[in-house]
This record gives sequence, structure tokens and C-alpha cells, in this order.
Amino acid sequence: MNIFDKFRILIFSIFFSCIILSLSAYGEELTSGIVIADNVNLRENCTTNANVVDSLSIGENIQIVDSKDEWYHIKTETGKSGWVYNDLVLSLHQNLDPIKKGIITANILNIRKEPNINSKILSKLKKDTEVTIVDIKNNWYKIVINKTTNGWANSKYIKIIPNYSLGQVVGNNVNLRTIPSTSGSIITKLNKGTTLKITGYKQNWYKVTISGNKEGWIYKNYIKVLLNNNSNNTAISRSSNRITSKIIAFAKSNLGKPYIYGSSGPSSFDCSGFTSYIFKHFNIKIPRTSKEQAKIGVKVSKANLQPGDLVFFDTSGRNNGIITHVGIYIGSGKFIHASSGKRAKKVVISDLNEGFYKKKFVTARRVY
Repeated sequence: MNIFDKFRILIFSIFFSCIILSLSAYGEELTSGIVIADNVNLRENCTTNANVVDSLSIGENIQIVDSKDEWYHIKTETGKSGWVYNDLVLSLHQNLDPIKKGIITANILNIRKEPNINSKILSKLKKDTEVTIVDIKNNWYKIVINKTTNGWANSKYIKIIPNYSLGQVVGNNVNLRTIPSTSGSIITKLNKGTTLKITGYKQNWYKVTISGNKEGWIYKNYIKVLLNNNSNNTAISRSSNRITSKIIAFAKSNLGKPYIYGSSGPSSFDCSGFTSYIFKHFNIKIPRTSKEQAKIGVKVSKANLQPGDLVFFDTSGRNNGIITHVGIYIGSGKFIHASSGKRAKKVVISDLNEGFYKKKFVTARRVY
């Protein structure tokens, strides 16, 4: 091999290496996404029963690594990884989004158990029904039928559309603007309950598309992200969590029951016995003692408390930060707990920001 041939091989090697590196970098960019709801649970596995490993904020940039059913496996900028529900994340590159949306084009489409024409029919869907596509096999799409069941449909009768999340207007006469700023011109005003598609997010503003394919921007406080194409959101995002209201209602149903040290209910409680009893009722397992409860879940600052969070205190009188008491935050600066105080000695609601407990607060944890 002469010098010219060696030089030519070297040039080609460098050239193809550059192409491969460019494609790799571009591939990473194509799997990027952004969180479009606040207090989104990042979980160990793709189920609402899995442990919460972190809480994601609206506008946070992430990388989509993989998907399973209606969940994304993601990696955050801080290096944490886990699973989030797909409707709470917007893929910034729809052509490589592992989860697709589709519109049924047949008048009636059979949804089958397996991807073949002879398989059992699980359901029938009407024309123009929007579906979520979670897998592809030959000429068949695997779609979500309900929360527990998936089925297969012939791809010939489903038109792929962008996997945009749905949102709902939560205010009256909400302005749809031309740019993400209050200085933007008003395109139209939207009524409370209007459903729209979320196509982007930038500096506290949602980019949306409404009926008639009109596009514009709405401030984040006036939009609620919908899950599963409906407003009955599940325990995926703490900002849209049905179970929280049930937890608080159940906790309040125990108001007035006596405090007895070492008791775990149902007729009497100590502080950690009360919290563990309440969460156990909803199949959320937490340790028995307040010190151990303070080690699980995700740490939450006092300013970012959400109803359902556990709040911890040092009530020993030593003020050394050692946790001796726990309660459940219920919103509006208040928490419910089994109080051992001389005046109470029962389950009560107390103020977190005034009186005795204001100076005794140590930390808070989000455990579901």
C-alpha cells in the first residue's frame, strides 16, 4: 500500500467518524423533551405504585431514553433517571417520539388481543376516535384501550398525528396571545373548560392549538394538563392528584380520636401511628416511626409544600433538629396530626406558620 492510499484511507476514516459523531449528537437532541406540569413524580418504575425518586418542575429539560405503554423512561439534567407519564412531558422532536397518537379512519375498527386478523376482538372504536400508540409490529399498532388493557389494530385504519398533550382552560375569558408575553396581541378569549392541544412551553407560557387550528400562547396558570384524554387525572402528578383529596378526607374523619403513645389506630393514635395508618388505607406503605418516615420519598421545601406531604418537627424542647413529631399537610398552611400536647391529646388540625409549630418545623417529604 503506497503513501497515497494510506492518506486516502485516513481521510475517509476521519470523514465517516465525523458523520457518526454528528448523527449521535443529533440523535440525542431528537430525544429531548420538556416537563409541562408542576410537581411531576419521577418514579422507579412505570406504575403509579412505584416509589417516587424525584419531583420534576414545569419547564425542566429532560432526555427521553425509552418508553413502555404510556410511560417515558427519562433522564434529567442532574443525572437522575426514572419513569414519568407521557402526557406530562412534551417531546421536542415528534418524529422520534417513541409514543405516538393516532386518529381512527374506519367507521368501526376492531381492536384485537394479538396482532393478527384471527385474534379475539377486545373492543370496537368509532371513526375519529383519538388513540395512543405504544408499539408497532409489522402492519399493526398496539394501542391503549383503558388503564389496564392494550390491544392491536390494523395500521391501515389509523392516521398518525403528533403526540401532543391535552390541556383545559381553568379561568374565565382567558387570553390567547400571539407571543408568550402580556404584550402580545390577543387572538381570542377562551371560556373555562375549553379543551386544547399543548404544542410547546416557554418561560411560563404554553403554546397551544385550539379548534380551527388557531395557534397562540396562554399563561401557565390558566391551563390544566389532562391525562388519558380526560379530566380524571390519576396519581401521576401531585398537581392533579385525585388520591390526595381522599387521603385528607380520610385523615379528617379521624379528628378528635385520642392520642395514645404507641397506638396505630383505628380508635387511637400516636403521631407516626396516625400517618402510617392513613397512608396504609390507600396502599401507600411508610415506616412506623417519624424518624424513619423522614428518610423516605423526596425532600420538599416549606415553600413548595403540597397537600398530602408529610411535615416533621422537633418538639423535644432541645431545638437540635432531631425529629420527634410528624403530621400531614392539608394546604393553606395547615396540617393534621395526632397531638401529644397537654391541651390536645387527640387528632387535631394546627397552623404550620404560626404559634408553637412555626419554630419547630424541620423538614417535609413527598412520599407518593
